[in-house]
Amino acid sequence: MKRRETHKNGFTLVEMIVSLGLFTIVLFAISSAFLTMVSADRKSRATRITLDNLNLALEDMSRRIKTGYAYDCGAVGVPTDCATGNTTLKFKDQFGIDTTYKLTPDLQGIERTQGVSSAIRMTAPEIKIDNLKFIVKGTAKTGTGDAIQPYVTILIKGTTNVGQTSSVFNIETTVTQRKYDF
Repeated sequence: MKRRETHKNGFTLVEMIVSLGLFTIVLFAISSAFLTMVSADRKSRATRITLDNLNLALEDMSRRIKTGYAYDCGAVGVPTDCATGNTTLKFKDQFGIDTTYKLTPDLQGIERTQGVSSAIRMTAPEIKIDNLKFIVKGTAKTGTGDAIQPYVTILIKGTTNVGQTSSVFNIETTVTQRKYDF
């Protein structure tokens, strides 16, 4: 008797279950990595937007301070130096309008007031300013022994809170008055 050989093409049920299991595990790992990358990208973009807002606020402050004069970091109302720093800076902008920058402790942000207008918040709500100091030097007039061009050093310490991601930053910049004081 001759046996008849039959050729069976295909997979057995066990082979199918094992291959589907491996495929599912690989697909799960790849999709998890992809979702993690998408989440990191979103957080990165949100942090970048927040820091761009802080940069814009700092650039606006620097430009107005640079073209301004009669810096006062106290409540004196006249140009005054302050070596230890203060959370408020008052000066006249390039058009002679009284301008004030200050830290608002309740909102933890930087505010600008010009003339009699209401205060404008300069920083986004995601930016929490913990410490803001303006150090002013060189405001004494010519003839008083002061040969220093007026300048303001701005020190900012704070955090950005985007979702569950928090970043601490420390910024220091010095702005020199454009108008000659000699």
